[in-house]
Amino acid sequence: MDFRHVNNTQEETTNQNTMKIRGADFVAYHVSNLKNAALFYRNVLDLPQTEYKEDWQWAEFDCGNITLTLYGPLENSEHPSRDLSSCMVSLAVDDIHTAYEELTQKGAAIKNPPFELSGCWHLEIFDPDRNVILIHQRKDGTVGQEH
Repeated sequence: MDFRHVNNTQEETTNQNTMKIRGADFVAYHVSNLKNAALFYRNVLDLPQTEYKEDWQWAEFDCGNITLTLYGPLENSEHPSRDLSSCMVSLAVDDIHTAYEELTQKGAAIKNPPFELSGCWHLEIFDPDRNVILIHQRKDGTVGQEH
């Protein structure tokens, strides 16, 4: 379904679906050099760095009400490709598989189906302008800054 052409004047339907967005877990920037970017956010912006995993090309910073995640380039990895041209928001759900089924039924453009990481599940979809939205389920059940 091409959501760029959805009639926004249609009446809202009663939501009988089970997927519920619980909040934003984090926002993410794709960076060309994780080490340099982490130094900038840590030393120039004075953000507390809470995670740094060079082998995963991943760093996290505490921004108070939300986490900023940096993704560096990965080579020879099973992780889905990373596009340096965009920022991405991660929206938390209770059940990643239910969300996947519902989004598929609604005609959402799926970039990557659910995949498991050590502490969470991810699902990537596109919005009408091809921005990536990450649907996210933490294995410990927390959302946002709760963890």
